[in-house]
Amino acid sequence: MQHRTRLRSRTTTRLTTTLRTAVITAGGIGLAVLAASPAAAAPAATTATITAPAVVTVGDTIDVALTLPATSDVFAYQIDVAADADAVEVVDGSATGPDGGFDSVEQDGDTVTLLHTRLGTSPAVSGDLAASFDLTATSPATVDLAVTSVTLVATDGSTTTLTDPTSTTITITAVPTPSPTPTAGPTSVPTAAPTAAPGGAGGTGSGSGSGTGTGTGGSVDPVTDTSSAPAGGALAWTGADLTPWVAASVVLLLAGAGLVVARRRASRARAEDAR
Repeated sequence: MQHRTRLRSRTTTRLTTTLRTAVITAGGIGLAVLAASPAAAAPAATTATITAPAVVTVGDTIDVALTLPATSDVFAYQIDVAADADAVEVVDGSATGPDGGFDSVEQDGDTVTLLHTRLGTSPAVSGDLAASFDLTATSPATVDLAVTSVTLVATDGSTTTLTDPTSTTITITAVPTPSPTPTAGPTSVPTAAPTAAPGGAGGTGSGSGSGTGTGTGGSVDPVTDTSSAPAGGALAWTGADLTPWVAASVVLLLAGAGLVVARRRASRARAEDAR
């Protein structure tokens, strides 16, 4: 069985054309209205500040604080900070920002990037905005931490970029070398000064007869002794007067010689008598 194609009436065709024209016209009016409506306001911010310790030592953790004063309608932001990668290294997971958002920090060469975005139901941030991240000092140097760019994103996606740089300087010093601990040397024991041996019987410093020597058993005091010292090359001076002993020896020697002479004379006399 053959089906015949139904032909549209002229009335139906005209109605369809009218509807299409109305839709196109309404669309054009809507676009014109949207184009005529004022654009949404971008997030507001005028400046940024950065602070960090002025002097640190290799191995120290550096707390870097950032502030964006008097902001409005900030839903997300990106802050780029220039830092010498040979002297500092970012601490993973150290980023902080306003409550109710997600924060991250990463380092790419000499640039540290701090990111923040609000969570789905969190309102945009207005007022003073504070953020921070940590660095580790790795080498002695003078480091300039400079904020090179700040990009703010509003709730409707509009952005504001701050390019006026702000910076701070950090001096990183080497770890001081500990001084060696001095060791105690051997303790010196003082030695006793020699003392003069006291003179005894038969000693060289005493005398029993009359003379100018010292008393029996006494020792000669080198300070108070006034006796004359022997001439150079003579025997050691004992301090005793030997004159009496020399005289006695001479007398005995003469007596002995006289005795010998007398005996010889007696012998000669006996010999002559015997003749």
